[in-house]
Amino acid sequence: MNHILVLPEEFEVKLNQAHADNDIHSKWLQIGVDTVQDMINRVISELNERFPKLEITNYRLDNKDNIKETIGNRGSNSIYAGYFETKDGNVDGLFFYIPPSLNSGNDFLTRQVMPSLLGIYEGISQDMVDLHFNNRPVYIVNINETNRSEQRAVKVSFICAELLGFKYLDIFGREFKDVITSLNDGDDDEFQISSLSDFNRLFAMNGNNELFVVNDEEKVLQLLSTKVTTSSNPSAEMYRYLLKVLPAIYMAIDAGYRVNIDDFDDVHLSMFDVIRTYISKI
Repeated sequence: MNHILVLPEEFEVKLNQAHADNDIHSKWLQIGVDTVQDMINRVISELNERFPKLEITNYRLDNKDNIKETIGNRGSNSIYAGYFETKDGNVDGLFFYIPPSLNSGNDFLTRQVMPSLLGIYEGISQDMVDLHFNNRPVYIVNINETNRSEQRAVKVSFICAELLGFKYLDIFGREFKDVITSLNDGDDDEFQISSLSDFNRLFAMNGNNELFVVNDEEKVLQLLSTKVTTSSNPSAEMYRYLLKVLPAIYMAIDAGYRVNIDDFDDVHLSMFDVIRTYISKI
């Protein structure tokens, strides 16, 4: 099925700003991209190559407010969200991008993706009956040229996104699954994340995971609130937290585990109320 990629107007604005920066432009040239139009064409061609079912034939720019309404986002506005439109004008998938020159923090996905997805889920939560948090395919394209994408925390977030079923594409072709292979030990031919215990190893520091506890004997996944409640900015921390624990919730439900959120009884944040609804439904 052919699609038109609908991009927020700010996407082109950020590409123009990046193109005017000599350092960024030089990195574009290293991958054979010269102009802003070249970069847009590269994004489309690589999406089509990696995900042939998209069959993107064209693109257009739209106002972020129109996009927000079209995709049913009841949360905060986003200049990073777009969508794939069918010939009948229907939304057939969501598009997010990580912009150039974003050079602070490790919040690539928590700032650009999670707020919109929570806003969408808020509108569909009463109708959702299956395990998946999102009701449409999610595609994320990274056009950030900085070395932030090479940091472990960022790579882990990309892995979490893929475990949630999101499709991820790095325009600069950078590897991120080496974070998983780095967990290999003497008994692993090739370590893969296929269970809660495997996923727990991504976050366990000296055997301690501050996000959740897996009790295999009682088949319970217990979510821990400390990372959120001790943060100076609990709302921002909640977005980071959710990206990491949602895959654990998927795995827990698949494995017949109970999800315990008692630790959040005294946490009153609107986005966690959305997650309470989600957990209660599944």
